[in-house]
Amino acid sequence: MAFGVLNTRHLVLVAALLGLLALFVAAGPAAQSASAKGACNQWGDKQSNEVTKNHARKAVMCLINKERDKRGLKDFDHNKKLQEASQNHSDFMQRRHCFSHQCPGEASLTGRLQKVGWLTGGLSAWAYGENIAWGSGGNGTPEKIVKSWMNSSGHRANILSRRFDEIGVGYTKGTISSKKANGAIMTTDFGWKIG
Repeated sequence: MAFGVLNTRHLVLVAALLGLLALFVAAGPAAQSASAKGACNQWGDKQSNEVTKNHARKAVMCLINKERDKRGLKDFDHNKKLQEASQNHSDFMQRRHCFSHQCPGEASLTGRLQKVGWLTGGLSAWAYGENIAWGSGGNGTPEKIVKSWMNSSGHRANILSRRFDEIGVGYTKGTISSKKANGAIMTTDFGWKIG
């Protein structure tokens, strides 16, 4: 069984708005619907050959929000543009057999977020981060990936960040070396911005 994770945090904030950020963080955890919470139990332990891409994404988001709930943090909101960026990156890593936050021939995380229109001109402040992982067989389940991120200080910091309030989850079946292998490649892009 193979497994790997990487993390990067890139924060760009306008200092004058840091105090404003504290006001946003003061809100308590948001309630999740019963069906959203069910994704953790229904698909969290499923290998790539047992789950659809959408079910796996829902499970990852549910499991991450569950970790935040345990600590009294607000749940992440799903963001379609962050999901597009994270999905593109997971697909790119699989196609290029590369496990990195920037594979050869690929834009940086900043460039990828600009390409999908999440990071645009006119923003007053923003912050973003990314977690990536891959695993084969039982190590590629949403539960195993999220657990591994939680056991890594940098990944855990992204998941439990009080700055970030949005997330996109990318999920690609296969491994870094084989599209046909029973495994998964996952990317989570996290963000916060003021326009």
